[in-house]
Amino acid sequence: MPLVPKSGVCAALLLLASATAHASFDCSGSHGGFRLQTGDSWVGTDKLEHFGVSAPFGALGGWMMRDTDHPVIYGALLGTVPGLVKETLDGTCRTDGFSYKDLFADALGAFTGAWLAHWAITYSGAAHGKTIGVRYDDAF
Repeated sequence: MPLVPKSGVCAALLLLASATAHASFDCSGSHGGFRLQTGDSWVGTDKLEHFGVSAPFGALGGWMMRDTDHPVIYGALLGTVPGLVKETLDGTCRTDGFSYKDLFADALGAFTGAWLAHWAITYSGAAHGKTIGVRYDDAF
């Protein structure tokens, strides 16, 4: 049986953790159709929660994409996926709706997490051993 690549394991953990992180999804009504939520505010604790939950996903996505030319951008895109899934599910709930404002907070949190992980963490898998440390890199 072939071994699953490390990035595949990280992606699986990311998807598994997304269900736990967005556990506040509560659709007490039935599902059907798709609707947008336009009455929510740009500020508030809800947006901070979306930002805070998405930042670790962005950091994990940035770490997974560390060998690409643009790890922050690709990591932020990967880190936004759990929030997009959650908002899509909200959009099908009759008592809620898809909130682009929540999705923006998710994307901003994922970008921040990916940038901080890229800026602060270094990983080297040299022949003599593996090294994890703190660094600064100005590549965007």
